[in-house]
Amino acid sequence: MADTFLDTEKKILASGIEMKYLSDEHIFRKGQKAEFVFFLKEGSLSIHWSTGKIQSRVIDIPCFIGIEEAIDGKNYTCSMQTLVDCKFLVFERKYFLMLMNEFEAATPYFLQKKEDFNLLSS
Repeated sequence: MADTFLDTEKKILASGIEMKYLSDEHIFRKGQKAEFVFFLKEGSLSIHWSTGKIQSRVIDIPCFIGIEEAIDGKNYTCSMQTLVDCKFLVFERKYFLMLMNEFEAATPYFLQKKEDFNLLSS
């Protein structure tokens, strides 16, 4: 399964649009309509939750952000701000949902990535 996930990840990341954000920029705020899924390629972020045990967390590892909101059609459940200049791969929600159906292992892959992100906030 690891090889399948790696192959799926390469295909998915190759289809993202690379965007650069400057230090101290808000990428989205809690409650905002989740129109995009982000993959942190380079940089460091501050993510703030208003519920749960963790109130904020610095993330500086490559990860997907916004999967759960995109799948469920919800608003963002946290706020995200850059701490340094960052590079992201950005996926429009509609395109992201299409990708989930395009590759055989995409759905289990994204469900695993969603859980990985949720572990950061617990």
